[in-house]
Amino acid sequence: MILLFAVPLLWAAVMDYMKRIIPDWTWIAILLLGIMSAFILPQPTLLQRIAGFLLPGICLLFLAMKYGGVGGGDIKLTATIGFSFGLYGLAAILFFALIPALLYSNVKRQKSVPLAVFLCIGFFIHAGIALITGR
Repeated sequence: MILLFAVPLLWAAVMDYMKRIIPDWTWIAILLLGIMSAFILPQPTLLQRIAGFLLPGICLLFLAMKYGGVGGGDIKLTATIGFSFGLYGLAAILFFALIPALLYSNVKRQKSVPLAVFLCIGFFIHAGIALITGR
């Protein structure tokens, strides 16, 4: 089931890298897959999904309003990934995403990075670990 998320996330990453825009259909597809998985899979719980949706979404929204550099597509994509994988899954994805994002930002000397690219990297690392460990 986890690999179904790969297609919209890969497309979001490609479009964010090329045009700095995340198409609405990508985060909507991820949200719909997350809603379907909520009925099929026992984990993450509904509370973890809601926390994964709200906490990062609100934090990124405040960052965008105060400092800029975070677009609406990044906020929606991160929030829907948080709903789909829960707060703990999103934390793992962000951990694996933000390290390469920081490196990219320092090498390119940019304050703004195509976040979907790095969320995609974090997702594939998280998915690989989940498939190997059977979680």
